[in-house]
Amino acid sequence: MEDGKSFAPQPVVAALLNCGALKTWSVIVTILGDLSAAPGARVPGPVLSALTEGMGMKPEAMRVALHRLRRDGWVQSERDGRSSLYGLTDHGRALTRSVSQRVYGDTAPPPDGWQIVLAPTAEAMQGLDHPDVIILAPRAALLPDGAAAVPDTFLAWAAMPGAVPDWARQILAPAELAAAYATLSDALELALQAPVPRAPIDRAVLRVLALHQWRRLVLRHGPGPEALMGRDWPGALARTLIARLLERLDRPDPAILTRALSA
Repeated sequence: MEDGKSFAPQPVVAALLNCGALKTWSVIVTILGDLSAAPGARVPGPVLSALTEGMGMKPEAMRVALHRLRRDGWVQSERDGRSSLYGLTDHGRALTRSVSQRVYGDTAPPPDGWQIVLAPTAEAMQGLDHPDVIILAPRAALLPDGAAAVPDTFLAWAAMPGAVPDWARQILAPAELAAAYATLSDALELALQAPVPRAPIDRAVLRVLALHQWRRLVLRHGPGPEALMGRDWPGALARTLIARLLERLDRPDPAILTRALSA
């Protein structure tokens, strides 16, 4: 259909929905981060409803999620006649921007380098507190260069990207994570092989659903797996495919979506 109100092609949507359960509040953050990234940009309530309902979410779930996001300082709203306009707060926009390169980049944004550190005791290793530390064993870890001061009592040496042994690969990217990326890659391949939906809402649903499933996975872990695993693991393939799909499906203009819904 070309009336702007139909949902995206069911086989593609079903494949993407099969990549993992959706949390309505998180989907809304993805939508607003993609469609209203600029300060002052807003997404009309009917557009937000059409997109979430296109992913199978119920209106009441959206209302509850929006209430939670406003309460937590992520989303702000304003009245526009009989409906509302929604956008990220400065806080929400800053947090979204902080991971933008990891989500939208066509290559992983690695640190300048990585080092392997060996602590004298397991207790000493626990004191090496940094969000990007990857514990390999009670006394061994991977750490981005410059991320934290390594005590003089530690041993440290450079880790080479793409040259990670199998035992470390299983820690960096467990089988469950690799399988999730493989499932997403299959769904993205299907989306790339299918014709581009003609209706603006269909295209927007497909874009934000694929983007959300990718974002949900890539933000589950730090940059270590992407920086160190090389190009031969499922996460690298998924990044290549999502970049191609996002290039194929331009970022939607909320004004165009509004007109399509009114047609």
